[in-house]
Amino acid sequence: LTYDAIKSSLKEGNIRGTTEFFPEEGKYHWTGHRNCGVRQSPQETQSKGTTCPKCGRPLTVGVEHRVDVLASRSEEELGLTTDAHGWIRSKMFPKRPPYRRLVPLHEILAEAVGTLPKSQKVAIVYDRLIEIFGSELTVLIKTPLEDLRSVAEPRVAEGIDKVRRNDIVVDPGFDGEYGKVKIWKEGEGATSVNSSEEEQIGLF
Repeated sequence: LTYDAIKSSLKEGNIRGTTEFFPEEGKYHWTGHRNCGVRQSPQETQSKGTTCPKCGRPLTVGVEHRVDVLASRSEEELGLTTDAHGWIRSKMFPKRPPYRRLVPLHEILAEAVGTLPKSQKVAIVYDRLIEIFGSELTVLIKTPLEDLRSVAEPRVAEGIDKVRRNDIVVDPGFDGEYGKVKIWKEGEGATSVNSSEEEQIGLF
């Protein structure tokens, strides 16, 4: 694992895949106006325009809208599919390396135990999982759910499984507001936690 080896693999396309956050978590993913609480999807922006319907000022145009404007093909045309391990591939470009989206382990644990990501309770569970299984990525991607259930409460394994299957809800960010990830949908029995933290947690 060296700089030259990574550079060569990227140039030649010899990589297994890439891992990333859900892009919806970005502060400017959708078009909107924070002061008025207005948030629009690309489809809504296309039909309604970029003027705030509440105050009449220009909306901050989101990244996804710009991507749609500049794209030469639609998402449907790409034929994106997700396999059992969470890897997303394109039928149109089968030789391109797949990618997968993850949620930081601290955020999953926080929602599973009903507290904040930086709480002591989350830190204790996090440290135990890393001590046993080796790394955050190993826990998020490779560790069998049965093994996770043997060292943590069932909701932790359930949350990790939901992220692996992309069975989560993401409220897209807009006009300087980070998007919010929700592992459990409304009515699934998750504990709601209100946090005023603006900082986005990293994967490492």
